[in-house]
Amino acid sequence: GTSAVATARAVAGRLRVAVSYLSDAMKFALVALAATASALVAPASLRRPATALAVATAEVPVKSFDGADAGTATLSLKTTKGEKDMYVVHRKYVNERRNARQGTASTKTRAEVRGGGRKPFKQKGTGRARQGSTRTPLKPGGGVVFGPKPKDWANKKINRKEAELAIGIAIQNKAARATVVDSLAGKFVGAPKTKSVTSMLSGLGLDADEKTVLVYDTEDDVLEKSAANLPNCELRLQDEITVSDMLWANQVLFTKPAFDWVNERYGA
Repeated sequence: GTSAVATARAVAGRLRVAVSYLSDAMKFALVALAATASALVAPASLRRPATALAVATAEVPVKSFDGADAGTATLSLKTTKGEKDMYVVHRKYVNERRNARQGTASTKTRAEVRGGGRKPFKQKGTGRARQGSTRTPLKPGGGVVFGPKPKDWANKKINRKEAELAIGIAIQNKAARATVVDSLAGKFVGAPKTKSVTSMLSGLGLDADEKTVLVYDTEDDVLEKSAANLPNCELRLQDEITVSDMLWANQVLFTKPAFDWVNERYGA
């Protein structure tokens, strides 16, 4: 009886020591975890600030179709405060270029090239390096090592509001080179002629040889066919403007309805 009691007391003491050891270890782990979590949170001074929006305005000249001055119009679009403009526009530009890629480039590996199933010569006794196939990548007509395969490049996500902000910034940056024409409705009739577009650009004080983006509000088959042979003139409907267009253009021509739509869509 006495020995059993002594044994039980010894076991109980060991259990108490073990429990106290485990609790200390758990306390230490919790303290270490809290310290690590606080270290992972950047201080307020180092956190990247959220993109704050601002409004930029510019006066754009308005002209009639025959080139007469008709006053000015105010371009007022959302931009960012600080130095975020370049970052937002770059993200949208990369997104557009990725979406434009077809991703159809393809090559064949040695397993896909036709032929090469027979061993070209015996393994030993020829004095030559051993070969198992004539379609090895080391030989002409063989497969390609790590060559391109069809790929979907259009997988870079960009938020809708961020995309619209980037387009607005790109348009606002071209305000100094922008012109507004009152209307093009009914101006291009009859057979399509390239000269009619070049004459219009010259009459508005624009250089037909410069890179020009014409933003219009409604589809016009005659206008589109007339401008098709101009290598430096791109036509865009008001809801098809891209950052790539604005970066490419040296001068931008808006119709008045398209200009108003842009102000409403990308404005504050």
